[in-house]
Amino acid sequence: MLKRQKDFSSLLAILILSGFLVTSWLSYQVARSSIEKHISTDSLPLTSDNIYSEIQHDLFRPIFISSLMAQDTFVRDWKLNGENNPEKVVKYLKEIQTKYNIVTSYFVSNASGNYYHPKGILKKVSKNDPQDNWYFSFKNTPITQDYEINIDHDTADPNNMTVFVNYKVYDYNNNFIGITGVGLALNTVKQLIESYQQRYQRTVYFINKTGDITLHGDNFSNDLQLSKRLKNSELAHIILNTSSNSVHYENSGNKIYLNSRFIEEFNWYLVVEQGVVDSEKELTKTFIINILLSLLVTAGVLIIAHIAFNRYQSKLMVMATTDKLSGLINRQAFEPIILNNIEQCKRKSQPLTLILLDIDHFKHVNDTYGHLTGDKVIQYVAQACKLYVRESDAVCRWGGEEFIIMLADTPIEGAKNTAKRIQENLLKSDIEPKVTISFGITAYKSKEQLSTFLNRADNALYQAKRNGRNRIEIKE
Repeated sequence: MLKRQKDFSSLLAILILSGFLVTSWLSYQVARSSIEKHISTDSLPLTSDNIYSEIQHDLFRPIFISSLMAQDTFVRDWKLNGENNPEKVVKYLKEIQTKYNIVTSYFVSNASGNYYHPKGILKKVSKNDPQDNWYFSFKNTPITQDYEINIDHDTADPNNMTVFVNYKVYDYNNNFIGITGVGLALNTVKQLIESYQQRYQRTVYFINKTGDITLHGDNFSNDLQLSKRLKNSELAHIILNTSSNSVHYENSGNKIYLNSRFIEEFNWYLVVEQGVVDSEKELTKTFIINILLSLLVTAGVLIIAHIAFNRYQSKLMVMATTDKLSGLINRQAFEPIILNNIEQCKRKSQPLTLILLDIDHFKHVNDTYGHLTGDKVIQYVAQACKLYVRESDAVCRWGGEEFIIMLADTPIEGAKNTAKRIQENLLKSDIEPKVTISFGITAYKSKEQLSTFLNRADNALYQAKRNGRNRIEIKE
């Protein structure tokens, strides 16, 4: 029975845990797939659009300022009139710098090579000076390219890196006459990118058409080339040859979603990245909580099942070992009890006695008063027998109107006294009809079989019946 209970509990635990685990795992996978789909198709493109809108406000302004300077008639007239009174253009550049709160503003004349700055004429640009390569490189670009953005050292302050917006200046006949523009401090631009990253909880950076990462926030990796960052040159090629794209790549086992968008005004790509690590951490946390709850529920179910099983088993044991009418143990339960006591009797040399008793003329009671009355008589006799025995003793309904009492560590005389008490109880009782009982008593003999022991008790009872009933007979 115990093995069956263990097998049942194990099977129940496996079924419940398997159900919970499968359900939790499927829910985890569905939620994970849903999150990844939401990031790639909704969240990340929307964030990229929002950042693009903010860039238009924050970074397109210098392009607009440079465009205005390039179209300004004052600059062109001053240049065409021979660049007389340089202080005028210097004052103009200073006003631009102050009005728009930028790091620098400048004009480089193609005719004289003078580099005009709010501080005055800084230098003459020269093809032999590597620092001036930006000018000659941009000058030689196609006429359709009106402006460019590059990051370089500020000519006025070589220690500072600056984001320059260079704009070509043409005269009224569309002849190239110089380059003007403004500069933003690189740290200012980085702060803008940082603000985007903090606000949207994404990684934001810019790349040029060759795949170089041109602008990024702090705490960026050392891989400043897109193919190295993605560790996938084919994927980098796809991004650099489409106006917009949504892809993903693996980084240290983590899936990173990337949205790219070409910004024509910058001639750069805006890249916004988002990992699923934080979302998956929450999912994993939820998954673990579900597993723990599953274990808790399984444990609760097993405890309840164990209690129910034990109660059911106890009921079955009672039903299997108890006589329903009298409430006494039956012959099936009595046999292992007496065998155990016989072993103790042999081992400890203690006396063991049996009282076999029978209700006299019980058939007459049933025939005269009915079976319900007969049942009440049996119940009363059973209770009377139980009154005079100890916990170590056993009272059994032997069959019909017969009962057997086993008295542990009790000699013949003690058994006889017990029988007398039961007789006296019946004489003094109010039960109707009055009944009497015949008793047969015997003691266990060393090394005899149980059947012999019981048979001798039965012979003693038979002798009491034959000698007139309502008496006690002893078989030594």
